[in-house]
Amino acid sequence: MRFEVDLTLSDRRFKYAISFEWPENFQEARILDESLSVDGQSIFTRHHAQTQLSGGPAFGIDWHIVALPVINERPGEQAIQDIKTFFASMILIAPIPVKMTGFSEGSSSELQLDAANYASCLRNLLEKKPAAYHPFDSYIKTVIPDFSSIENVERGESGTQLVIKFESLNPQRSLTVEFKALSDGEKCFFLSAYLIATNTVGWPVFCMWDEPDNHLSLSEVGQFITGLRKMTNRSGQFIATTHHPETIRKFSDETTFVLMRKSHLDPADVRPLADFTYSGDLINALIRDEIIG
Repeated sequence: MRFEVDLTLSDRRFKYAISFEWPENFQEARILDESLSVDGQSIFTRHHAQTQLSGGPAFGIDWHIVALPVINERPGEQAIQDIKTFFASMILIAPIPVKMTGFSEGSSSELQLDAANYASCLRNLLEKKPAAYHPFDSYIKTVIPDFSSIENVERGESGTQLVIKFESLNPQRSLTVEFKALSDGEKCFFLSAYLIATNTVGWPVFCMWDEPDNHLSLSEVGQFITGLRKMTNRSGQFIATTHHPETIRKFSDETTFVLMRKSHLDPADVRPLADFTYSGDLINALIRDEIIG
């Protein structure tokens, strides 16, 4: 199994690759090869345990341990630290809204894959960056017009519970509900607001969201995806994996890639949509199997 990442950071082109193998009679995978290069120049290479820093000594690393997080360059060189910082800032999510209860026992800066610790991450963001509340509030009000405010209410000795207040035009009428009582789609809107606010007041966000349209009604998908794509206006980046027609329509052919694989044992083949020839509307071409086949 092989993974490769090509990216540009501070006008430099990074390429990181790592591959794993599962030898016979082994109880876990071991690392076969690993490498990092910048602008075509090798920073380090590794085969099994043997690791070689460019222009430096060779040394051994346990073949079950990834080298990138544990090695450092010589003083004054920054390539390894730059890509480690980028990887640490990536947000990879496939949310399960039912796990997003709104309860937290502390703050967290790292959003879990299923977004179960959403409340902890929002708490951390607002504690460290109070200015984040403005873009958070502004976005929510565009998709949920009667939203009024969000608050952490103490629960138990160390926990807090997110509660949401809704108001109508009549100030006499209001509703306060716990976050866990929201619909799955509403929770996704609040998660999106967190990402947009983080990108607005902090470092640019790189977010990959698996099927972000899963819990939304058809009429909500377009606005939802457009809001996330606007993160690129502040150097952020949003990548979605999807089968949903409305989501696909929100991306140009130039920013759309097609993923295919022959079987579960074969690697995914990633190709730009421009490599394919189809006629008419893209969605109709997908329905007719003109692209994936």
